[in-house]
Amino acid sequence: MKTLIKFAAAFTLSTSVLAGNMSDNKDMKEMHNQMMDKLSVEEILQNEDMQRLHREMTRNAMSEGGFEARVQMMTEEGRAYHKALKQRQKNTAG
Repeated sequence: MKTLIKFAAAFTLSTSVLAGNMSDNKDMKEMHNQMMDKLSVEEILQNEDMQRLHREMTRNAMSEGGFEARVQMMTEEGRAYHKALKQRQKNTAG
């Protein structure tokens, strides 16, 4: 009986922690969208470091330099840069 109570308590605790993590993820997406709303696409695309990393990433493709650039682009700033590129492409195509 004690084992069943311990299991139920552990299950309840783990699901509440999981639910807390899911709400945090939703808040992060909302914060990221607000960041994109505040900064215009062109302002984001004028970041020289992101331009350099994107050039290295595309120019060096599968080489070590390309992978290193990809790793450095895996930040909120890098994701915003890629989202801004897609948005600019969508605006010019349509």
